[in-house]
Amino acid sequence: MHCLLMIFLLLTCSSEVQDATAYSSAAQLADAGHWKRARALIEPRFRTNPNDAAAAFILARVKMASGDVDGTLSMAERLVSLDPKNADYHYLLAAACGMKASRAGAFSQFSLARRFKKEAEEAIALDPRHVDARFALIEFHLQAPFVVGGDKKRVSELLDQISKIDASRGYLAQATIARREKRTDQLETLYKKAAEANPRSYQVLMTLANFYAGDAQRKFDLAEKFAGEASKIDPGRTSAYSLLANIAASQERWERLDGVLEAAEKSVPDDLSPYYRAGNLLLQRMREFPRAERYFRKYLTQDPEPSAPSHALCYWRLGLVLEKLGRKGEAIGALQKSLQLNPDLEGVKKDLRRIK
Repeated sequence: MHCLLMIFLLLTCSSEVQDATAYSSAAQLADAGHWKRARALIEPRFRTNPNDAAAAFILARVKMASGDVDGTLSMAERLVSLDPKNADYHYLLAAACGMKASRAGAFSQFSLARRFKKEAEEAIALDPRHVDARFALIEFHLQAPFVVGGDKKRVSELLDQISKIDASRGYLAQATIARREKRTDQLETLYKKAAEANPRSYQVLMTLANFYAGDAQRKFDLAEKFAGEASKIDPGRTSAYSLLANIAASQERWERLDGVLEAAEKSVPDDLSPYYRAGNLLLQRMREFPRAERYFRKYLTQDPEPSAPSHALCYWRLGLVLEKLGRKGEAIGALQKSLQLNPDLEGVKKDLRRIK
């Protein structure tokens, strides 16, 4: 009897360890934007137990990444009811309310904005070190009118709190405020200070890289430097490769572009976003249409990440490229395929009428 009890306890402990490892792995995958992998890892657990809050939380994040606002809101509400003391669940509910408010009419926006503020503040009350909730509240108070709870005096208080918790994020918060207030001359200094405070942060390095790659700067050497550093810190994320590919394409460094895309596919074989980004830039710049066609067709060979451009968008872009190549029939076919996948794309309908 004693042996049977010991075996039962060992099996129970082993199962709990496996569960904890699965949840941790899925959360890390979601943090890195690997939504498909996270979903595949955690979805079977959720199907077995719909009341598994840890699994539901990750799946709700997948829904948010895919733009499923109502699905995210519904799951977040259920999560809060399952565990009202979990700060992350309240923050997810706040984020879902914010997303829904951005797409709602004026009347609904007011109630959703108030609810966003309530849930974000609850997340901070439950977890005094919750930086994301404070970051979101800074954005809220910078934009929201007084009638829904907006208060610009709260911004400096929240900023001070973030800076004490995480100096690097504090500088990013300062940059957010400066950008909102049109003090763009301060952005470079703030982004550089954020990188100095946390030189191993992928997010910070990519923020700096994108800043230098933007139209206002166009300092591609610095953009390439920081994106390259980010890709070394975490080769498993695609945003650095996408930016490096765009830089190479904009400079017509075709050998470099091919090398970046090859490295991206080798490191992240289940996310071909860099191909789409490169093809889209070539389309915008009206050059190298055969190359752009190859990249779009490559992107269509696998399901995209929920947060990445859809196949409907890719078929639209492919149709425009085929039009430029003088292949009208194929262009019409690609645009029709785009509308089959997403009938709501008004731009595709206009292009289809124009080409026909």
